[in-house]
Amino acid sequence: MALSDYERQMLEELEAQLADEDPTFAKTMEPEPVSVRRHEFSLRHLVIGLVVAAAGIGVLVAGVAANLVVVGVAGVAVMFAGFWYVGTGIGEVSVESVGIAKGTGEGGARSFMDRQTEKWNRRQGGD
Repeated sequence: MALSDYERQMLEELEAQLADEDPTFAKTMEPEPVSVRRHEFSLRHLVIGLVVAAAGIGVLVAGVAANLVVVGVAGVAVMFAGFWYVGTGIGEVSVESVGIAKGTGEGGARSFMDRQTEKWNRRQGGD
């Protein structure tokens, strides 16, 4: 249900009064841009690392079959090196997404109620 003009005006006055009385709190209530982190995988690191890890498993099995502890330990070290190399190919990329746009087309500041009305209209499928 949409607000009447009187209700909208009263809420805008309350918002302005809050901004005058406690500007710090009013500033904290403003939306901020959201920082999103996305993981990127390097195919090259993935393939090379898995091949090295598979080779390490082979060396480990050979060491166990030959009953040589040193070769088995070397196989485990090669496996870990392969998995470490896969891990170095995973990086995080920070993507800035724009929050609710501030200001109107004329350059004036949009009020809290304008933003809430816009959200309501989007939820209702209008506008």
